[in-house]
Amino acid sequence: MDNKKQILFIRGGESFDNQEDFYKYISTVSLDPYNKTKEWRDWIIWALEDSYDLICPLMPNKQNADYVAWKIWFERHFQFINNEKPILIGHSLGGGFLLKYLSENNFPKKISQLHLVAPYVENNGIYLEKLNTFEFDVKKINVIKDICEEIHLWHSKDDNAVPFSHSELIKENISSVEFHVFKDRGHFRQPAFPEILEVINKAK
Repeated sequence: MDNKKQILFIRGGESFDNQEDFYKYISTVSLDPYNKTKEWRDWIIWALEDSYDLICPLMPNKQNADYVAWKIWFERHFQFINNEKPILIGHSLGGGFLLKYLSENNFPKKISQLHLVAPYVENNGIYLEKLNTFEFDVKKINVIKDICEEIHLWHSKDDNAVPFSHSELIKENISSVEFHVFKDRGHFRQPAFPEILEVINKAK
């Protein structure tokens, strides 16, 4: 293992209040097996892999996610974190997961940068999805600032999956967060995300 700075990236998923909602979701959600749209979540892995040591766990059962299972799997990766100040990225439910975990548990390292991209914090997302086991007390997330040198929040006002108000609530409770606001990025289903890459490359 070389001395590359490490990045731990937790991507999104879906969570439901019950199995019936999950079954209804997968029975009715839009489906296109020929869709080849490229997204930044894959692009950034390519963009970072030469300069950083990137850990991107495939979280358990992401289509019907359970927080306890994600927590167990997340913690199993701690043995591979050798940097004293890694970077953490969470998108959508992955961002909500990091907020819950970091506000309720002790992370073993100081965090250089925490990036929260359109994170879930309330039960008013798209269609049948709910936080369920991922629910947490947003008023307690301010403790995260003590273990993060920088916290970056990314959200677009036209997000049709996670309402922009979720990030406004985070900003209310962590005043020091750097809020990167967009108007026309939706849920960041875009082929590249140069803005976040620029900030990551400035990490100390």
